[in-house]
Amino acid sequence: MAEGVKIGLEVHIYPRTVSKMYCSCSSDFLNASPNSRICPVCSGQPGSKPMPPNRRCIEAGLMIAAALGMSAAGAPVRTLRKHYFYPDLPSNYQRTAEPMATGGSLHGFALGEIHWEEDPGQYDMAKGRVDLNRSGVPLLELVTEPSMHRPQDAMDALDDLLLLLQYLEIDRRELPFKVDTNVSVAGGERVEVKNINSVNGVVRALEFEISRQSSLLEGGGRVEMETRHFDEIGGRTVSMRYKETSEGYRYMADPDMLPVDLKSVSVSCPENPFAILARMKDGGVREEDARVIISDRRLLSVYDSAAAVTGARFASVFVARDIVGELNFRKLPSCFIDGTLIGQLLPLASAVHGGRLSNSNASKLLRSAFDGRDIAPELAKMEGVFAGRDAISAVADEVIASEKEAVARYRKGSSGSLNFLVGLCMKKLGGKAKAGEIIAVLRSRLDGAGDQEMK
Repeated sequence: MAEGVKIGLEVHIYPRTVSKMYCSCSSDFLNASPNSRICPVCSGQPGSKPMPPNRRCIEAGLMIAAALGMSAAGAPVRTLRKHYFYPDLPSNYQRTAEPMATGGSLHGFALGEIHWEEDPGQYDMAKGRVDLNRSGVPLLELVTEPSMHRPQDAMDALDDLLLLLQYLEIDRRELPFKVDTNVSVAGGERVEVKNINSVNGVVRALEFEISRQSSLLEGGGRVEMETRHFDEIGGRTVSMRYKETSEGYRYMADPDMLPVDLKSVSVSCPENPFAILARMKDGGVREEDARVIISDRRLLSVYDSAAAVTGARFASVFVARDIVGELNFRKLPSCFIDGTLIGQLLPLASAVHGGRLSNSNASKLLRSAFDGRDIAPELAKMEGVFAGRDAISAVADEVIASEKEAVARYRKGSSGSLNFLVGLCMKKLGGKAKAGEIIAVLRSRLDGAGDQEMK
């Protein structure tokens, strides 16, 4: 990695709102006919007067700020006009607010500010067409300080931000956030790469840009201060225009908008998700599973209920892998898990955790519960009905006698052969045995160590 790399991010977040930032038009611009969700305000018609800023967007920004330890602005926040000329901006200026909060950190990296603004429209350069359905859609822009030094730093920060947005339930999950990156190498000029739509894209764009700037400097060239576009297909950045300075945007207070006193906006924030993550990891939960659970508060509620019965580690596996796996297989949202289903899942988790139910039978009952069937009678019948040691030994002897090739491979060091033999035994026992007990019996036979105590 090149020396003296400085990376900053500008993340544009789409909060969940019904209407646009300064008018009552629908903010749902996806799959709508071009220019079908516009009005004089969001299409920049002369003389049109905007509504006050979308309150839901401001509330979402304050929730993000609180979670990231940012300090809310004390003075009323003004809406500014940011002037530039582009076909997707019919008024020739974009409404953007002063910072609503500053400071704080994301994954340990310093933050600069967060503010609200309106999205411009969409310009298809190839066809020369403009669609203003997106014009005026609310955005929150979170800006970091240039305190990152590796593409991996940006990935870590964005992964944490995505977890926060999903946990707070304020982002539009059908829309990826847009990221602009600012990167400089060895004290050279800062280059901005705009409108990257994925975390992986950010990493690839940074890797290319760091390499490009380093090569220029090593060859005696000079890095120009400019704005570049990331070509997702080619994996490279392409020059768009020379970078404007803040003076070039000719910022001015919007005369049509009154300042917003944030003290009049109250928000209720749930527990910080990063505190929950730390607590779950301290309880032995894998970070990967913890992030899956925290990203959906419905799943987190199920986890909390299960953990009270089985403990953190088991509950995390049960929720993040078994339950989420069943939801994904059926292509169901987490809201499918209602109180009735939870009432069936908790006794099931308790039975497996307590060793009263085999994993194979648990899987069958889990599917039945998702099918809407009452599994209580079947669970009561299955609990505790396990094959005894004599039955396991008899089946193990039968399998060993019939699978001589697998036995030979195991004795030559093939661990996969042992799994194969365990599976055959489990099948013959109808799932009514614990895998650990079958393994102990098989090893006692195959390793010639006598009839060892089963653990």
